[in-house]
Amino acid sequence: MKRILLMCTLWSSCLGHAQGVSSALKSITEARREVIAVLPKVGRQDMAIALKQAATRGTKVFLITERASVKKGGYLLNVSHGPESIYTYLYPATLPEAWVMVDGAWYVTGPGLDMEGTLPITLSQDSAKRQQLLKWAAAITKKGPVPRVELLKLRFQK
Repeated sequence: MKRILLMCTLWSSCLGHAQGVSSALKSITEARREVIAVLPKVGRQDMAIALKQAATRGTKVFLITERASVKKGGYLLNVSHGPESIYTYLYPATLPEAWVMVDGAWYVTGPGLDMEGTLPITLSQDSAKRQQLLKWAAAITKKGPVPRVELLKLRFQK
């Protein structure tokens, strides 16, 4: 009996996580002004699709990823070579956490944003933390985005 109860609990938590990620992806797709996506590896296809769909609607998408991710695979080139309203920035070091902010109103954090599977995500509207994340993103994006051609050169350079 305990084993069945444990399995039901695990199954429902997985469904809750899946719904959390799918809800976040839907909200990203429907963003009105801007999406700031800090994704160390750009490792989820559904996230890449959501970012491109948001940009297709005219939403500005600021994608910040690790410079090393250019050569590691993932969906970086797929996203960065989408609509013109996608701006890609390469961070020179390891990013500590994946997070996405939608329209400056709320943000979601956690490894589930950047990796397939049932990893946790957390939704928040904490204004102090939101301001801190916005300030950090503004500092990173200050230099301007990496041109698309440069991303291709970096990817296929030996």
